[in-house]
Amino acid sequence: MKNRALSVAEFEGVARAYCAWCEGAQGERTDSRAASLLCQLYAAALALPEAPPENEQGLPDIPPIALDSARTNLSSFAGRYYREFFDPEPTLDDEPVMGDIGDDLLDIYKDIRAGLVLYEREEVEEALWHWSFLHRIHWGRHVVGAMFALHCLSIGRSE
Repeated sequence: MKNRALSVAEFEGVARAYCAWCEGAQGERTDSRAASLLCQLYAAALALPEAPPENEQGLPDIPPIALDSARTNLSSFAGRYYREFFDPEPTLDDEPVMGDIGDDLLDIYKDIRAGLVLYEREEVEEALWHWSFLHRIHWGRHVVGAMFALHCLSIGRSE
């Protein structure tokens, strides 16, 4: 297994790349680029070291200008719906629900960017805990849903 510092540095780099893609005035906002960044984020998150929370204040606010830019830049993905199940357990009789690629990308951005705010404040352990915990319960699910949808609706149909 990678050492702690290397795992953290790799995740931070991928997190910054994803947030820059979301916030940037220019950039290739294609399905392939989105899927590539999502794969990198997910893989890097799996290597994050465990970290206990340092405080109980929750996630910090994302700078409003950055959040507005991300909303605007990701709007082209909004309304691209797909079916999914909240719990894929095959014995359940749940009905599928609708996912939205744009909502997925924005929710992922918010969780990752808030962790970067903590990281930049040098609250590294808190950032690690939030990234890892939210990967398990929130943004990780959005990543796999969006990747599956992007693959099935776009990438897998390309010739």
